[in-house]
Formats: sequence, structure tokens, C-alpha cells
Amino acid sequence: MVSILNNQTSNEEFLEFATNEVHNVDVATTHHGAPSAQVCDLVLNKNGKLYIVTSSQNPFFQDLIHQPKVIINGYKGDGTMDSCGFSIRGTIKNVEHEYIDEIFEKNDYLNEIYADDIEGAKEDLRVLEITPKEAAYLDHRTHPIFTRKFEF
Repeated sequence: MVSILNNQTSNEEFLEFATNEVHNVDVATTHHGAPSAQVCDLVLNKNGKLYIVTSSQNPFFQDLIHQPKVIINGYKGDGTMDSCGFSIRGTIKNVEHEYIDEIFEKNDYLNEIYADDIEGAKEDLRVLEITPKEAAYLDHRTHPIFTRKFEF
């Protein structure tokens, strides 16, 4: 069960919710005018910024660093009426290996995924910093349905 947000939810609480309770998101941008998206994990929320990691060899990485505008969509629930979701518009930039050790500490499953060569993975992975600009939240679990906008 994930938290139910309300009009008193702060921006920081919303980013914590997105990172820790939803976690799996779709990050979308464009590549030469065409849509480009990938499922990612929000691995860190720090100082009002969100962070994802991806391989420097991943073609999606190139799309992200060449088009700094992104939309992040997250959804949690078992069906439409038992779900909540959000969309965050923002910008993204490559911060290389900043926070990589903290990210691996906070997200234990990364140590399992890269168990064969953790140090090699940390060298290959790039940390991408997302600066949220605005977000919309929708919750079908409440009656009436709750919507909320966040400005950052």
C-alpha cells in the first residue's frame, strides 16, 4: 500500500513518495524529434532533485544527454480504481558518478544485479540528475478522485 497524498503534501514529501514508494517509472524524452522512453528506477531524491542511473553504453543515455527535457511517469496499483500516478516535467543532466556509492547503498538490489563486477558497473553507470519543474498527481483510490499539481 502506498501513501495517499493530499493538499498539505510538500514538494519534498512528493519527491520522497515518487522515489521510495513508486520507484519504477517511465522516463521519456525525444531523439531527433521522435519519442524515446525507457523504464528506470528513481534511485535517489536529494536536495529537490531526482536521480536515475543507466549504462553509458545504453542508446537511451545518448538521447537523455542530447535532449535535456524529460517527462517521468509513475504508477502504482492493481487496477484503475486501486491506483495512483504522477507525471513530472523537468530537465535532466549527466552528473557522471556523483552519488554512485550512496545510490548503491540505498538500493541494495543494485549490488545483486551487478554482483559479478560491482566496481566495473559503477564505472560504466552514469548518474543522471533530474530537476523537477512541475508535476501532476492523480489518485483513483479516494472518493472523489484526488488531483494535485506541484510547482518546483
